[in-house]
Amino acid sequence: MTKRVQTRTTVAVGALAVLAFGGAPDAAAEEVTYTADVAPILYENCLVCHRPGQVAPMAFRDYAETRPWARAIRDKVLSGEMPPWFADPRYGTWLNDRRLTQEEMDTIAAWVDAGAPLGDPADLPEPPAFSDNWALGDMGDPDLIVPMPVTVEVPADGEQAYQQYYVKNDLPEDRFIKGIEVRPGNRAAVHHAVIDMARLPPCSRLDARGQIEPIDGCERDDGGQQFVFARESYKLIGYAPGKGFQRYRPGTGKRISPGWYYRFDQHYTPIGTPQTDRTEIGLWFHDEAVETEMIQKMVSGSGAFIAEDVEVIAGAGQRRPRVPNIPPHAGNWKLVATTPFTESVTLFALAPHMHLRGKDMKYVLVRPDGSEETLLSVPNYDFNWQLFYELVEPIEIEAGSKLMTIGHFDNSLRNRYNPAPDREVFWAEQSWDEMFNGFYEYSVAMPGKPQTEN
Repeated sequence: MTKRVQTRTTVAVGALAVLAFGGAPDAAAEEVTYTADVAPILYENCLVCHRPGQVAPMAFRDYAETRPWARAIRDKVLSGEMPPWFADPRYGTWLNDRRLTQEEMDTIAAWVDAGAPLGDPADLPEPPAFSDNWALGDMGDPDLIVPMPVTVEVPADGEQAYQQYYVKNDLPEDRFIKGIEVRPGNRAAVHHAVIDMARLPPCSRLDARGQIEPIDGCERDDGGQQFVFARESYKLIGYAPGKGFQRYRPGTGKRISPGWYYRFDQHYTPIGTPQTDRTEIGLWFHDEAVETEMIQKMVSGSGAFIAEDVEVIAGAGQRRPRVPNIPPHAGNWKLVATTPFTESVTLFALAPHMHLRGKDMKYVLVRPDGSEETLLSVPNYDFNWQLFYELVEPIEIEAGSKLMTIGHFDNSLRNRYNPAPDREVFWAEQSWDEMFNGFYEYSVAMPGKPQTEN
């Protein structure tokens, strides 16, 4: 959970009044300084992104880096744009809630309106220690770093398909991670990355680049499933704007299985010039016993979706129904997916994923007695900040319950991110296509072997 830094009481209104009517700032406003009041807030809430090698375009590690951005910081904080957080406060309480308190916002506003003074250097707290630019660097160096097997060349233009690279896990026994992070080698070119534990697909082997290829003369038994997806796999972590690292509570974690493979599912976006990338992951392991194995899946539709109030059912041999494309100029196009729980589980986290037309997504739990509870509502989804929402108190879900995701898409001119409102939108991997993935993370009552995606 984000720790709330206690700062000295300040009077932002007083500082604004002085600037409006002239004269020197009052004593209360003069007390607000970078070293004593603002640096602790930035250290605790902002440096995870605002430092070299991370997603933010500018660093706030010290006064010299922060002072030029003072007014922008105030404006973004007061508008609620920063730190990014999109959960409707009416539903759920979140372990990783990024919002600042009103006192923290008032402190930043008062500091900027007083001229952004430095203050006494002796008041400056010890800055947080980050290891080698890892977002989880406060946990020290990773116990294991796993890079992709090759450096990938990304062309200057053209549509890029998913690419999968496999690295064998040579650990001799099961280990559970307490933290994991994806570190792209080139954030500008990596659209997203998904890291799974997987077995090789049937009748396949790895080539010199760590990619799978078919074995000649081997008769497959997977019903024609594409080589791109292993039949046995489970998700470790996903990287996209706003997410890509996760730490687990004491006694909980994800399993790293001996003899399995780390699968890097990479999607690249050309940026106009040739680029290269070699993404890697960092793993921090539990030393103590782990009682709860974490599993991540998504609300799948379980054979049916409801698109604009019309049920769409999967056909013979389809894993998921063929959902209609989003029509041109549709400003509030609705889609619903539902997953039933056949066993009791404990829900820990939720993570919506849509693309540029994504407008909102809501998770609703329907219990066996028919009662409904909204677990998470993201009324203003932002593709640029795809956040992971971790519950303060995990929710026990009994068998026979259902988890629904209800979302809307804006393919109209009102959507400032819409690249082509006059065209229908297909369901595919490119940003200008769409996805509707309501991820959720849970544990079963008796953890056992890794859960697999079928």
